[in-house]
Amino acid sequence: MILTLTLNPCIDKTIYLDQLEVGSYNRVKSTREDLAGKGLNVSIVLNNLNEDTLCKGFNFKSNGHLLDKLLNIHHVKYDFLSLEGAIRTNIKLFDQSCQVMTEVNEAGPFVPMSAVEQLLKDMENALEHTDILVMSGSIPPGVPTDIYQRLIRMANEKQVKTVLDAAGEPLFLGLLEKPYLIKPNTLEFNQAFRKEIECGMDTLEIARQVVDSGIPYLCLSMGEEGAMLIDKEHVYRARPLPLEPKGLTGAGDSMVAGMCYAIQKHFDSADMLRYAMASAGGSIRQEGTLLSRQEDIDELLPLVEIETLS
Repeated sequence: MILTLTLNPCIDKTIYLDQLEVGSYNRVKSTREDLAGKGLNVSIVLNNLNEDTLCKGFNFKSNGHLLDKLLNIHHVKYDFLSLEGAIRTNIKLFDQSCQVMTEVNEAGPFVPMSAVEQLLKDMENALEHTDILVMSGSIPPGVPTDIYQRLIRMANEKQVKTVLDAAGEPLFLGLLEKPYLIKPNTLEFNQAFRKEIECGMDTLEIARQVVDSGIPYLCLSMGEEGAMLIDKEHVYRARPLPLEPKGLTGAGDSMVAGMCYAIQKHFDSADMLRYAMASAGGSIRQEGTLLSRQEDIDELLPLVEIETLS
């Protein structure tokens, strides 16, 4: 089973504009609202691929029924801790003239420490039946920044593979426990390894250093430049698929889902990256935060171009 953790779910309100004029008047072309969260997105794509998956994390009483409804529609299993408060709203401004998304994200409701401790107990039990644990997304107020680090340590003790897709301090601390796979985007990578970059190291040097430190896989998503996957013996690069983006939210989560699927099927590193790109592409061509389906991935897999870098 693939267990995904979402600590800070959200309602994504995507606003489509012909062109975003900063500091000026903007007329909205269309809008849509979608319940989302990075771990939820991963589980939905995995479920579309017929993989056994379970969502855990926090839900909030004021509007938490929306989260239950979403996962019920997609027939995804879930088991959340229900807390006081409301699921946050994130604003996504999509400039169609240049295909650029600008995000304005709320922090989320405060989570008491008692809920954090209860979650850790629940996760320890759930890991007994887990092959891969996916930890992704931001951490709400009240949750300590070492939460992912603690969970990776717990999972490693139970020989559960861990996937970390986070930013800032949660990513930095998580790296200390050697997760099985990390998937930063370019911005997150540059923030995490700012000191190495300032010392003159290039991206590939840093990535090799990370893998040599005991983290088996590093996938760097680079937006319009595609993605790289580095393991102990290989560096693979995938060129971007020739697609017209309709919604960028969820593409990185779909990438994680594709790699988790490949890991479960014992595919090699090149196919891990191939499934990552096809899964991301299937979501990019959907509007709003709609996500990849099996047929999207099957159609795009043969179009993914992988090259080996020396």
